[in-house]
Amino acid sequence: MELKDFYSRMREEVSEFSVGRNDSAAFLVWFLENYFRLDVQDAIDNVSDQTNDKGVDGIYVDDEEEVIFLLQSKFSPLNDQSQGDNDLRNFIGARQWFLNEEAVNNLLNSTACRDLKSLVESKGIKNKTHYKLVSVFVTNKGFNDHAREYIQTVDYLEAYDYNDLFDKFTYFADDENTFPAKEILVTEHTKIDYNLPDGTISRVYSIKAKELVKLDGIQDRTLFYKNVRYGVGKTRVNESIKKTIDKLEDHKNFFLYHNGITIICQDLREDLANNKIFLTGYAVINGCQSMLTFYENKEKLSNNLFILVKIIKLNLSSQRVKNITYYANNQNSISLKDLRSNDSVQKTLQRQFAELFGTKVLYRRKRGESEEGYDIVIEKDFAAQLVEAVYLSKPHNTHLKQKLFGEDYNIIFSRNINAEKIYLASLLYGIVKENSNLLDNEKIRNYGLSLFFFSHILASIMKEDALGKDILNDPRDFVTKNEIIVLNTLKRIWELITPDINFEIEEYATQNENFFDYKNLFKNTNFIQTMTNKIKSDYTRLIRRNTADSLLNIYNGYSQS
Repeated sequence: MELKDFYSRMREEVSEFSVGRNDSAAFLVWFLENYFRLDVQDAIDNVSDQTNDKGVDGIYVDDEEEVIFLLQSKFSPLNDQSQGDNDLRNFIGARQWFLNEEAVNNLLNSTACRDLKSLVESKGIKNKTHYKLVSVFVTNKGFNDHAREYIQTVDYLEAYDYNDLFDKFTYFADDENTFPAKEILVTEHTKIDYNLPDGTISRVYSIKAKELVKLDGIQDRTLFYKNVRYGVGKTRVNESIKKTIDKLEDHKNFFLYHNGITIICQDLREDLANNKIFLTGYAVINGCQSMLTFYENKEKLSNNLFILVKIIKLNLSSQRVKNITYYANNQNSISLKDLRSNDSVQKTLQRQFAELFGTKVLYRRKRGESEEGYDIVIEKDFAAQLVEAVYLSKPHNTHLKQKLFGEDYNIIFSRNINAEKIYLASLLYGIVKENSNLLDNEKIRNYGLSLFFFSHILASIMKEDALGKDILNDPRDFVTKNEIIVLNTLKRIWELITPDINFEIEEYATQNENFFDYKNLFKNTNFIQTMTNKIKSDYTRLIRRNTADSLLNIYNGYSQS
């Protein structure tokens, strides 16, 4: 990717977050998603949308590492602009609000915007003032000499201009790539051979990390396409690896600390007399997160940082690739969601979708399953969120994905849940999302938790109607034979209830200094229950005045038209 292409891609992606927030806030959301690797909703939750934020545009807390990241972004509508040191100096001054409990109390009692105060309170900053403070400044401009000189003088400052962003940017390409032969230097006398009768060849080498980052396909992540998890989950960079990279004296020990990387390839040629190997048609199937961390910190890699690398030459289309990939990744710590991919419940749901919908809907239980030929794709984690919101009435928990696939897994994916119920729930969600323009508050139109909440609202209204109950409890015929009628009915109900939703939200904001704290309210059980009851009551009064607006009558009207 060239710099001009990066600029274009960045601006396009940033614009997707600009509804209801300024460009700098949208830019910071984009940055957190792509560089801190947060889920989009988590990224939004860490950014302040209001002005008067005391120089702090966002806060991210890493409780495991005990670090508070103070964030500020500067976004220019023009390319090739210069960023000086004044903004950086002012930003560093904002640390004073977080130095101790008294300072945090002063911030909470100051004229700072409600959104920033809400961030501070929800993250428990007052009880975490012993955490390390790291300032993160990000801009799409270029640092001038004054800025770069100042950056070198400040501890605990991470600064990104457009050059840094471009250098560390990785993304998912749309298609797989076939890479040309690549020359890699290996160390002397560090090879282990293991060959199988079928022609599969395995070699183990000690290779410098500086050599590994030369491999094609890291930036667009096509290097990892054979990985069952694709190893590039939305998490903060592996801090243990990054810490070791940052300490030059630890580089010589990295070989001892790290589990290694596994590469498969179509062809492997050795020139050990010159300490070289040549790879053709290669892919990394284990160690993807490590490779990304090396790439993002490649300027810090020294000649003393070696990795254990296992290279396996075999037919890339063989079943053995899947087996090697599976076992290589399951020897390491992986998420509960990854482990659930191959359990009987997920396999059964995938089979049900195939039997009921054919090539219309793919239920994707693990990343990498091809969606070619399908009209709709429903991911298993999205399915869990849909069930939690629509059938279990807990939209406030839909952001807790580890819990959904952990302690709540058997409740969510119980015997009562099947393909048609998940598909129906996706229709409710789709109606809300596709018609979110009816919501007056722009910030909640595409906010994940709000969309699940309003899907829950629709389901709650359905549960008050005899036909609605039938549709929810046994939706097979409704979603296979009468889907258009169901969609039109749900859309009409959504159109009827959104004026009341807008009124309730506006009234809540008016009672709270014109601030609707959507990032926290949609996680609040009491708010969810109270708002649900209000909207249901409003709808009940509506159909008493006009029975034609009941779900049954709306459905029958579309059935007869």
